[in-house]
Amino acid sequence: MIGSGMYPLVSLMSGLATAFVLLLAVSLLGAMIYIIRLTTDDSDKHSDLKMFIETLFTTPEHLRQGNADTDSGKHDSQHERPPSAKTPFSEPCPACQETVTHENTECPSCGLRLL
Repeated sequence: MIGSGMYPLVSLMSGLATAFVLLLAVSLLGAMIYIIRLTTDDSDKHSDLKMFIETLFTTPEHLRQGNADTDSGKHDSQHERPPSAKTPFSEPCPACQETVTHENTECPSCGLRLL
C-alpha cells in the first residue's frame, strides 16, 4: 500500500523511484534484444550496424586469421610466412640460442614460435 507508512511522501517517492528504475531496466533490456536481432539478420539492410557491433565485441576483420583471409584468397595457409621472411637467414634463437633458419617456423630445440 502506497502512503500507509509513517512518512507517506517518502513511501510514495520510493515507489515511484522503484518503478522508474524497473522501467529503465526493461527498456535497456529491450534495446539490447533489438540490437541483437538487427545484427543477426542475414540481410544487408543493417550491415553498417552489424560491422560496428562485431568490431566492438569481437576481433576486427583485418586482424582475423581464419575465415576472412582464406575466403578472400589472400593467403593459401594460415601459417604461411610473409614474403619478406622468405629471404634466407640464419640467426640464433632468442630463447635458447640454437641456430634457426628461414625454413623454421618453430625453434627445433625449444619449440618457440618464430615470426
